[in-house]
Amino acid sequence: MIDWSDKELVRLLIFDILAITFAVWWLSRRVKSKIEEVNKRRAKRWERDEEE
Repeated sequence: MIDWSDKELVRLLIFDILAITFAVWWLSRRVKSKIEEVNKRRAKRWERDEEE
């Protein structure tokens, strides 16, 4: 069983949760950014193809 009175363990758990939260947030921003880039490139290609 976990000893919740151990302050070092609680600090480590909080740090780990914050670090994981930050990593997920950062990665989701990167993925959204890349998806937007791809969509912009596709839109330009479609516009160019329609002009021909």
